[in-house]
Amino acid sequence: MARWTAIAREPLVHFALIGAALFAIDRAVAADDVAAVSVPTAAPPAPAPGSRTIVVDAAARAQIAATAQRQLGRVPSEPELAAATERWIDDEVLYREALARGLDRDDPVIRERIASRMAYVLEQAVALPEPTDAELRAWFDAHRERWTSPEHVDFTHVFVAGSDAAAEARLDELSRALAAGAAPERLGDRFTGGHRYRGRKLADLALAFGDEFAAGLAAQPAGTWVRRRSRHGLHLVRIDRVDAAHDADFAAARLDVRKQWLDAHRADALAAAMQRIRAGWTIERR
Repeated sequence: MARWTAIAREPLVHFALIGAALFAIDRAVAADDVAAVSVPTAAPPAPAPGSRTIVVDAAARAQIAATAQRQLGRVPSEPELAAATERWIDDEVLYREALARGLDRDDPVIRERIASRMAYVLEQAVALPEPTDAELRAWFDAHRERWTSPEHVDFTHVFVAGSDAAAEARLDELSRALAAGAAPERLGDRFTGGHRYRGRKLADLALAFGDEFAAGLAAQPAGTWVRRRSRHGLHLVRIDRVDAAHDADFAAARLDVRKQWLDAHRADALAAAMQRIRAGWTIERR
């Protein structure tokens, strides 16, 4: 008895009990109504309150054998199965002791872990029907902008900081250097984004440089250098390529439309399941 009392005082035992409490959710949620869908689980049912009996029945033995086979990669021998059964009993004892001592409560790590497991159970319980083509087309039409490709431009620029007369004079010098065949990446002031921009949307460029810079950019003849003013300073800009806008194509986007449809409806179903669970609790905000 003194030996077991000493063991019970060991911090390692307390740590093991806390660890075992992390398995509580596997038992605790078995009887919950989860989005009105039954969730299969290999874990045994939760013990009755105050019960001190651990039953190693056929279901438990089957679970133990399956776990041992998965871990070993083969059918366990009789001694291995016996050892696995003893470990299972130890884990069950630790689990029940942890619950009895309240180690599954008032610990933020355990609380977060159990909440995450419950969220996973809710997600697995959501069964969505396969959407019809009509449903996908309606979803596609309602969110067409997600699959519409706007104009994109590739351009090279030479930057001059400032916008006064001195900056304008420098820009004139750089323009002559470009006309003489100088490499643009060797000219101008340093710019955070570099000299070359590829595949940029006009709306994004307007946000980054300003509306004055982006105005008419896609219509500028390719290969020509044009002076442009931005919120950062002055630029000599050459258009290298313009990719025209493309309207959304349902046939090309169908797989992505289906994924987004399922994701959105799964999120709605999870939110509804969470509301049903919350309806069974009284929330007091103090």
